[in-house]
Amino acid sequence: MSDDHKEELRSLVSNLGAGIREPHYRSAYDAAANICSGIFDTIPVDLHDVVHEAVMAGYAAALTDLEEGKLDDQLRERSASIE
Repeated sequence: MSDDHKEELRSLVSNLGAGIREPHYRSAYDAAANICSGIFDTIPVDLHDVVHEAVMAGYAAALTDLEEGKLDDQLRERSASIE
């Protein structure tokens, strides 16, 4: 892998993690570790950090959406359909 490519990957990892708020960091890290543990054997080592940070960013974004009530209507609908 070229140095330019390695720098692009480092930049991507940094940008992915930049939006993770401190209160969500530990939960997102743990969730990503659990999810990624099953796929790390199947992807190139150079992509491990990118995949881990992407999962963390997605998980943290979902936590933020829940806190802000963005999913309240969907949760109510699903709850009503279960009952």
